[in-house]
Amino acid sequence: MLSSGHYQILSVLSRSGAKSRTELAVELGLSKAAISALVRDLLDQDILSEQDPVYGAGRPSVPLVVRANAASFIGISLQDDPAVVVLTDLHGTTLNRIEVPRLADPEACVALLVKTIKTLRASLGKERGTLSGIGLALPGFVARDRQTCLACTALGWRNIKIGATLAERTGLPVWVENDAKALILGEQLFGPLKGSPDFSMIFVSHGIGCAHIVNGRLLWGNAGGAGEISHAPITVDAQKALPCRCGNRGCLETVASLLAIGNAARQAGLPTNTRDLTRLAAEGHADALSILHRAGSAMGIATAQLIQMLDPSHVVVMLDPALKEGVYGHALQYEAESHILHRTNAHTMINFRDFEPDSFARGAASLAARYFIFGHGGV
Repeated sequence: MLSSGHYQILSVLSRSGAKSRTELAVELGLSKAAISALVRDLLDQDILSEQDPVYGAGRPSVPLVVRANAASFIGISLQDDPAVVVLTDLHGTTLNRIEVPRLADPEACVALLVKTIKTLRASLGKERGTLSGIGLALPGFVARDRQTCLACTALGWRNIKIGATLAERTGLPVWVENDAKALILGEQLFGPLKGSPDFSMIFVSHGIGCAHIVNGRLLWGNAGGAGEISHAPITVDAQKALPCRCGNRGCLETVASLLAIGNAARQAGLPTNTRDLTRLAAEGHADALSILHRAGSAMGIATAQLIQMLDPSHVVVMLDPALKEGVYGHALQYEAESHILHRTNAHTMINFRDFEPDSFARGAASLAARYFIFGHGGV
């Protein structure tokens, strides 16, 4: 059983990297004796390890790090079909992965996930650490208790207690989160931006997802809808506003998502896959250029709006590689930069990354890892 002091040490080392006992004592405001006792507990439990001594003036210091194999976690992504289930270590590295069909029937879905978790659990070697928890990410609204899916259009779910059911069937603690929120929580814990207190992440897939870290914490909103730019109005002209699956018209998703791009391409008699469409645009095909430019520009304006409202240090946009390098990506960057109020000595970096379905599963695994490291969700 770990105390708050143990969790404080794990939190600092996870967020900041290796530190000596002296550095931990200074940062946490504890005596060296107290720190030494807490560290000894964590070393005895194989949660921490000591690195090679660092020599300088005075006694050498011994950096401490969180062991990657101190524990392992399951991450499940129902963001798309097939579903992705990964096994990760405490540093977020994927140790194993399995793809399974994404089933809409809740009971059938749970049964298949339980079987898959059992398979991954069996693949754990003794050196990999105990399986400590499960995280699940899905495209929908999740209750604050991180147990219940309130609504998921893609699966047709409403008020499904997926977390509690999966926990009962596996004997492991389970936490459930919206896919975009799981993605950014994984970035905050394991990714390149884990030291940044204010950043946003957007992903462009069949739909569009977005989430924000503000002052080091996940921005939730009143009902968990903070960051839902997918259904923010981007077209105000009623004559041009397309109907959206949410029931409104003119949403960003109806213009800038892969589904919207594919529909527009199909109506124009063009290939619906982004690689071929981007190639045609690069060759000067007028309709392909128009479709991708309109979609990228809409995404860029929406990005500028969230930068104006939240002032993040970074906005990470996850895109299909073809979109990232082509007209869509260039239009997004141009429109975002053109509509931002530039401030002296402050600039929001817009970073493109390739869209990787496994990112959602790793983000889901980070939900469980956070409880191991912080003793709570840490959000």
